[in-house]
Amino acid sequence: MKITAVKTIGMRWECPVMSDAMSICRARQALWIRVETDCEIYGIGEAFCYGSPLVIGKYIVEEQLAPAIIGEDPTEIERLWQKMYWRNVPNGRTGLVMGCISGIDIALWDILGKIANMLISKLLGAHSDRVPAYASGGFYAPGKDLDGLKREIEGYKKQGYQDIKIKIGRNPELSGNAVNYTASTEFSVSYKEDIRRIEAARAVMGKEGRLAADINAAWPAEAVLAAAEDFRKAGLNWLEEPILFEDEEGLKQLRDELLEISLMGYETTQGCKNFVRLMKENAMDIVQPDIGWGGGISELRKIGLAAQGFSKPVSLHSFGSCVHFAASLQLADSLPNTEAIESEENRNLLKTGIIKTPFEHDERMNFYVPQLPGLGIEIDWDEVEKIRVF
Repeated sequence: MKITAVKTIGMRWECPVMSDAMSICRARQALWIRVETDCEIYGIGEAFCYGSPLVIGKYIVEEQLAPAIIGEDPTEIERLWQKMYWRNVPNGRTGLVMGCISGIDIALWDILGKIANMLISKLLGAHSDRVPAYASGGFYAPGKDLDGLKREIEGYKKQGYQDIKIKIGRNPELSGNAVNYTASTEFSVSYKEDIRRIEAARAVMGKEGRLAADINAAWPAEAVLAAAEDFRKAGLNWLEEPILFEDEEGLKQLRDELLEISLMGYETTQGCKNFVRLMKENAMDIVQPDIGWGGGISELRKIGLAAQGFSKPVSLHSFGSCVHFAASLQLADSLPNTEAIESEENRNLLKTGIIKTPFEHDERMNFYVPQLPGLGIEIDWDEVEKIRVF
């Protein structure tokens, strides 16, 4: 079997407006990668591009990475990963190139699963029949006040979620806040309002369940240190990516000061070696890589097992399409130290509207691993065509 083509599929869907600490989202997009073979078997992966123009990823995949693997055996996944990586080390050990390598890697695992007629999780060595998840939402949005946030949290509780994450950190008055350098400070709130948002979420959740807040690396370390006591009093359990992962000294200070609040990170970090360095520095409590950005299934498997060696749980970041979530479920199911996968609850057509069978879960929102060979899902290509841009 040989790889005959590596193609990209770009999709865009205008979504309800929402924002986090750093950005305003008016449209969701996804870059899928389709790897074809001479045996009519193909695989689908997703390169998570963090809002970059999709056309950049298209050219990286088709012009820069595809020539390295066309004509190769798609089952030699590790060798192909290393080949793509080392051919692009000068310009691609991190950033969009690594994101695109991630998407190709996922597609190769999808092919291997289809050849073997097995789930990817089974190929990796399944650990459980379902994956715990937390509800990811709580964004800022037009007209959304504290009552609106409370209703949202109540909805997650009714669904069966035990753990919930909200967004905070969009506070222009804080010195050094990154929102002041972004395109717009629309939907911003005061620091005190954000503390009230945490308190409101905790009030709805009661004493049970874990509450997380995500700052999207918008704050300087000094601001987080100053807020630590307020976070504890408000009932926060997890704090996600409060500062840039490059500020390793700041992260170590936060780890010492946050005490019982667990530090989650870092979705924007890539590669096992970078995660291991941060783990050695004890710069996070919960390891949170992204499968479409951090290196694909191959590299995230290594990150997950390295985390086990450091006695740290893993919680995969997942904020993409159905392909991204399916790949995350397959990997998470194989890791013995999976804490809880991120389950986005915003309205997202790319996750729910282009898949033939919805993702299934039990009454406590533990997700079952999709059961078809490979990624486990069946894509509705007619619906894909409606939002496809190339």
